[in-house]
Amino acid sequence: MQHFGNINNKATSLTKQDWALLATTSGFKFCLVAFYMIGLITMLKEMGFDLKQLSWFYLLGGMEMAKFIVSPLIERYRLKRIGQFRGWLCLSSLIIFIALFMLHFIQPQRDFILLMVACVLLNLSSLFFGCATLGLTCAILPFEQRGFGGVIQVIAGRVGKMLGGGLVLLIYHHYGWQSAVDLMSVFALLLILQISLYAEPVIVAEPQNLPLHFLFTRFFHFWQQPHISFRWLILLLFLFIPSGMVVSSFIPRLNALGWSSQHIGLLLSVFEPLCAITFAPLSGLLLKKYSRFSVTQWVLFSQIFAFCLFILFEYVGTDFPYLIAVPILLLSITYALLVPCLLAIILDYSSKAYATLDSSLQFSVALLGAYLAGFISLRLINTWGYVTVYWIVATIAFAIWYFFKNYNQKS
Repeated sequence: MQHFGNINNKATSLTKQDWALLATTSGFKFCLVAFYMIGLITMLKEMGFDLKQLSWFYLLGGMEMAKFIVSPLIERYRLKRIGQFRGWLCLSSLIIFIALFMLHFIQPQRDFILLMVACVLLNLSSLFFGCATLGLTCAILPFEQRGFGGVIQVIAGRVGKMLGGGLVLLIYHHYGWQSAVDLMSVFALLLILQISLYAEPVIVAEPQNLPLHFLFTRFFHFWQQPHISFRWLILLLFLFIPSGMVVSSFIPRLNALGWSSQHIGLLLSVFEPLCAITFAPLSGLLLKKYSRFSVTQWVLFSQIFAFCLFILFEYVGTDFPYLIAVPILLLSITYALLVPCLLAIILDYSSKAYATLDSSLQFSVALLGAYLAGFISLRLINTWGYVTVYWIVATIAFAIWYFFKNYNQKS
């Protein structure tokens, strides 16, 4: 059975078909995420959904935190005659199309339960699709080409985010709900066609016979290793809670300030990705000169400043609604700087024998905190208002920075 991340694979060169599929699968994954977290949430908000209802959709997006369960399942079980990863890509993309097809016929204001069912199906199939994409990437990319492959996928992912968020909302603004959903269905159909024509390389690798219960025992044993403590678990769980709470408020707040769906899509799906693409390389330059923990500590401190700008806006900037774009873009920049640092630390803490599982465990914990924060944040905003929640966020962010500073010194 193919082992994710096996650096000894025999694929020494990739065809144009390989590169094309790696780019489109990564782009489509981010396109789905942007469609759900930006496009769909914005459309539902404009249709009159309240914050409590929207919080359930954010919570469904938390299925992504199950990566550590799904990745080994895809690695362990293959769909014969189709290919290990190609088979899972075909199956998951087909289910994605079915979920989008369901959305076409659903009237969100009247069919809330059906809407939730379609969203569950969409998020679950998207989870499997993303894990299969990761598996294929690790399997066919030679070790020396993974840096370039990562660049290709990052660019494709940001383009996908622009399509799934910005273009979908543009279509919705001019042609309505069904046309916006149909655009995503067309993307899914084109991808299914590409995957069906793709010939997955045969890669010889050592079989992996880990029992499924190993996943659960590893989850507990990982945090008990000598160089890792439960303090790292706590840090991961809380690290993205402040940003998760604020990001979940973007669409409702922009909508309340009078932003149109078109302008919301332009900000969150065009300018925000462009800021991330522009400033992400700065993180790499800083990591070459300073330690991972030092850079992460500085970035966490800069996030506190970004959160304070949200508070300042609520007091003095609401008469100029477009000024909120400043803290939103600043937070996007700090996030783009933080992720490479965190990824480096996570890989450092992952053993070579179980790199995929260990890294998935850590990412899952971080995603758990982020998605739960989004769910809770919208409910707190509905009760206490935006400015109170932003004060809570800034306080939590300061506590995380202080805790991480002490963790850094002890490490």
